[in-house]
Amino acid sequence: MFGFRWKCRACGQKHDDIPTCFGTEAPWRAFVSEQEFKQRVELTKSLCVIDGEHFFIRGHVEIPIIGHHENLAFSVWSSLSEKSFVDVNEHWDDPNRAACPPYFGWLSSPITPYGSVVNLPLSVQSRKPDMVPLFTIKQAEHPLAIDQRDGITIQRWHEIALAVMS
Repeated sequence: MFGFRWKCRACGQKHDDIPTCFGTEAPWRAFVSEQEFKQRVELTKSLCVIDGEHFFIRGHVEIPIIGHHENLAFSVWSSLSEKSFVDVNEHWDDPNRAACPPYFGWLSSPITPYGSVVNLPLSVQSRKPDMVPLFTIKQAEHPLAIDQRDGITIQRWHEIALAVMS
């Protein structure tokens, strides 16, 4: 469709279709140099702690694609307070963790097509244990929040995918 193939970071395979999920590295690069990483950062697939005092969780900002069976998802990171981070960990393997109330966080990853999004306030809602939390942008007038609420066209999804992959 686009005349090029892309390599998926998750599975390592090359694809011809248009991706519906884009990820970003853990937020530690903004805080810690490569040389200090091992001493200062604890990182798993879904959680990150820097210097024992900065806490982050990976989740998805999901945007409905009108007329498509999947959402567009940005796999990004949010900061959490220490109290919220401890609570998340206490419920991590709980099959009913989706019933936990949402946590407050600040978006800690860039989402290229949406300009300045780092430090947007958001809600972090746990989901069942095999799913990452759902992030809902709280700043209602921000274009990312509008798209998350109202959805985007298939054409807009293609534009975003091209922008991210370029």
